[in-house]
Amino acid sequence: MKNLKKAYLIILIVFINLFISCDCLQNGSGIIVDEETKKPINNVEIKEVGKDFIQHSDENGYFEIHHISGGLFSCSDITIIVSKKEYISDTIEIKNGEDKLIKLFKLK
Repeated sequence: MKNLKKAYLIILIVFINLFISCDCLQNGSGIIVDEETKKPINNVEIKEVGKDFIQHSDENGYFEIHHISGGLFSCSDITIIVSKKEYISDTIEIKNGEDKLIKLFKLK
C-alpha cells in the first residue's frame, strides 16, 4: 500500500512539473510595404518588444518570427516595432500564427 501511494505521488509530481513547464511556440510573419506605392520595403528593422534580437525584412519586405515562450494556457500576441530611415516607425501586434501586411508611411 505504501509503495502504491509513493507511485501515485511521483506520477502527480511529474505531471505537475510537465504542466507548469509548458511552453508556447510563437510564430508570426509579415510583409512590409510602402503605404503609398504598395511596393515591398527591404531592410526594415524589426524588434520584438521585450527581446534583444533585431532582424530585418528581406528584399520582398518579408520577415518571420519564431521562438519559444512560456505560456501556460495559450500563446500571447507578438508585439514588434518596425522602423526604417525615411519612414514613420510603428508598433504592431501580431497574433500567434498570423501573417500580417504592414504599411509604413514615408516621412514628409
